[in-house]
Amino acid sequence: MTPSPAVSLVIAVYKRDDFLERVFLSLLNQALEDFEIILADDGSGPEIGEVAKRYVDHFAHPIQHVWHEDDGFRKTIIVNKAVLQASAPYLVFIDGDCVLHHRFLERHYRRRAPSQVLSGRRVMFDRALTESVSLDDVRSRRVERVAYWWRHAGRIDRWHGIYLPFLHRVRNLGRNDYQILGSNFSVHKEDFVAINGYDERIVGRGLEDNNLWARFINSGVAVRTITREALQYHLYHTADVIPHSEKFIEEYRSSGETRTPYGIVKE
Repeated sequence: MTPSPAVSLVIAVYKRDDFLERVFLSLLNQALEDFEIILADDGSGPEIGEVAKRYVDHFAHPIQHVWHEDDGFRKTIIVNKAVLQASAPYLVFIDGDCVLHHRFLERHYRRRAPSQVLSGRRVMFDRALTESVSLDDVRSRRVERVAYWWRHAGRIDRWHGIYLPFLHRVRNLGRNDYQILGSNFSVHKEDFVAINGYDERIVGRGLEDNNLWARFINSGVAVRTITREALQYHLYHTADVIPHSEKFIEEYRSSGETRTPYGIVKE
């Protein structure tokens, strides 16, 4: 392995150490092994660090754990902090509730290109299946089998779990503005830094990815799909929805900015 990894994998995590353990097991199966893990921890207790300690000797590069205090949903802030610690030129972003197909990192890395974001989707497991997913189901890659999850996923989600990498070029013909999903996207670090990362004024769920997408598009960075190629499986859980003010949403929508002054660097 090279001293510096090929990929920095940023995992946004909040509690649910049981989910994170399954994510780590899926990382042990990755076809691409030259990656570092950076946990972007939005205020969990010590349980997340305990999982990281158990796996510290299992990967080619050290695990980094970037943490701040729990003060609501502040993913934008903690992910920006994690990116500052990344030593690879290429970044892949996932959430700590998404188990990965064994070729997930390989496909993101293989399809990388300058001035391009790759964004995928996920198979949403229901509550019943999530509660039955064992460590061995992940370790043995049983979780990747279509027959394993087909009956427990929504109709649209099912098609996100079919591995069809040969359709990559066809799906991206004439399209460079595919929407970003924060649990499954990748980009060159220099392109992420150029738009100054996430806008840290945004708290709550959803709008942070839309804002990131808009600034990439405004700055001439193409956003292309890697759906049905970089596959992941989302473990069910409930989540609070924190609404944004209409005024703030309108300000975001009407802005043509390429670089936020409220990001990695405060300007």
